[in-house]
Amino acid sequence: MADYDKNPSPYLQQSVADNPYRLLEWTTFLDVLGSVEGRRILDLACGDGRLTRVLAHGGAAEVLGLDVSEEMLDRARAQNVEGQPEAFADRVTYAEISAADETFQMTPPADIVTAMYLFHYAHSGEELDRMADLIGRNLAPGGRFVTYTINPDYDFTSAPDDMEARIGFRYRIIEPPAHALVIGDFDVPIWQWSREQHEQALHRAGLKNVRWHPLKFPPDQEHHLVGWAWYLDNPSCIVLSAEKAG
Repeated sequence: MADYDKNPSPYLQQSVADNPYRLLEWTTFLDVLGSVEGRRILDLACGDGRLTRVLAHGGAAEVLGLDVSEEMLDRARAQNVEGQPEAFADRVTYAEISAADETFQMTPPADIVTAMYLFHYAHSGEELDRMADLIGRNLAPGGRFVTYTINPDYDFTSAPDDMEARIGFRYRIIEPPAHALVIGDFDVPIWQWSREQHEQALHRAGLKNVRWHPLKFPPDQEHHLVGWAWYLDNPSCIVLSAEKAG
């Protein structure tokens, strides 16, 4: 998105902050994802490549990251050149392509498609369908899709006034389903689509076994449960998974 070309620093700083929210985000996503050893992976809305690097660390055979932000892709590529500590130039590549592109085809198709934040950038139900179509078109039969996304059941009106101070970000209600993600002076529009809209789009794209996975802390970090009950009672994000029909 062009918004990430203008002022990405607040978002990037928040995305690597060492706080319990990061534990919820990564613990649940990676637990649902499972092993990526030897897999061919397409990572949508890859941003600065933080997930592509995690996938490469996990042993993925090949990772292609797609994004529409030239600024974010420049940052991803800068960290992927020989000599950088997180470089996997032999296995990770990037391309400036929209996740709603109607012609893109990865050949051969991916074993896994991932996305850390994607569907809530769809401006309309039609764009949500195009994203799902790209996922289905680029998954091998039996392949898996895992994404971290806005919770369709999240109540934006119940967020505490000091949410940004507690968690690092907040939301601004525009006109539902339109809202905005706010981090300091970073402000980007997002959309909250229903469970039915997500599931119908994925089913039309040839995916099945659509499942919603609530956020959780790792067992050795469950002492955070008391302080984070306010968020877990009304979590703004959730993990969604599905499989390509075989």
